[in-house]
Amino acid sequence: MKEERRFRYLDHIADTRFIAYGKTTEEVFENSALAMFNVIADVSSVGSAVSFPVELTSPDIESLMVDWLSELLFLFDAEGTLLAHFSIAKIVKNEDGSRSLEAEVSGEPVDPSVHDMRTEVKAVTYNGLRVEKTEDGMEAEVVLDL
Repeated sequence: MKEERRFRYLDHIADTRFIAYGKTTEEVFENSALAMFNVIADVSSVGSAVSFPVELTSPDIESLMVDWLSELLFLFDAEGTLLAHFSIAKIVKNEDGSRSLEAEVSGEPVDPSVHDMRTEVKAVTYNGLRVEKTEDGMEAEVVLDL
């Protein structure tokens, strides 16, 4: 049986670029968050001691992706919390064409003596950004400024 892909990294000068996969829009957003936090640290053993609700509305699906990842990066920086668990309740298209997201994210306080910290992510960019339907579900390509 073929192993399901969640994300993969691509070569990109001075930045990190990844493609995230999902069967649904919600899943590709969750896997994009996981890919970003795996750039920051090894999150494979991070628990769920602290959680935060996230609600966002953006003009379109691409902007929603940037806003989602940027909000998570803000929580990491402001709260000192390494996020590793992402549960999106829903992503909807509103009457005006904008997109809204409701999610719960969790992780634990950053502890360099416990966590394998890797690379600082400065920002999520629109460079090369795409979020689109594929034969297998959804795919998102994102570039992170390091």
